[in-house]
Amino acid sequence: MPVEPEVLPTPSRLPPDDAMYVVGRLVWYILIIVIVIFGIIPALCGTVFPPFSALWTVLAGVSPYAWASMGIGMGISLSIIGAAWGILTSGASISGAAIRAPEIRSKNLISIIFCEAVAIYGVILSIIMMGKIQASTASVGANGVYAYGAIAGGYTLFAAGIAVGIGNMACGISVGIVGSSCAIADAHSSSLFVKVLVIEIFASALGIFAVITGILMAQKVEMP
Repeated sequence: MPVEPEVLPTPSRLPPDDAMYVVGRLVWYILIIVIVIFGIIPALCGTVFPPFSALWTVLAGVSPYAWASMGIGMGISLSIIGAAWGILTSGASISGAAIRAPEIRSKNLISIIFCEAVAIYGVILSIIMMGKIQASTASVGANGVYAYGAIAGGYTLFAAGIAVGIGNMACGISVGIVGSSCAIADAHSSSLFVKVLVIEIFASALGIFAVITGILMAQKVEMP
């Protein structure tokens, strides 16, 4: 039975509000760091732009296998963070709304499943990427410089891991926020559950797009 609207309290702050606040602050801090590194510090040093040629020399000296490993780590860690964030957001609303409407618990578990699938996406792609890392003596030339295939493969796996990790984290946050709203709407009226669930399904598809992109990037890698 739907719960009367006047029975449910009207909180001033919901879990989606907290999630969007954290995302907003994170983006703000990233912008500040970028402005300081690429704007303020070069201006104080008397240059318009930082010496990118020297920066490239430093980055080129890093092992491509280190880049690939960092990409794999970022992919799986950001995916798990997104899944945990989504479960926290939707689970808090489900638990709170179930106090007044206990019948919503079983239906809204699908939001938890969608969030958990985001972490599985990251694990699957990390396994695929780990199979592409093959260290051998052919990856280093006689002059001690890494072969072109190894360098290109390391950068590609790093980019694939970042793309999948950020995509899955965004997917987990999106599913968690929509799942939270779905639980609250279902507590008010059970007829709203399917309507909001359609939106949640589209939100969960974002993680699949990220995984497909990562697979297309990683399948071309052939490290010598």
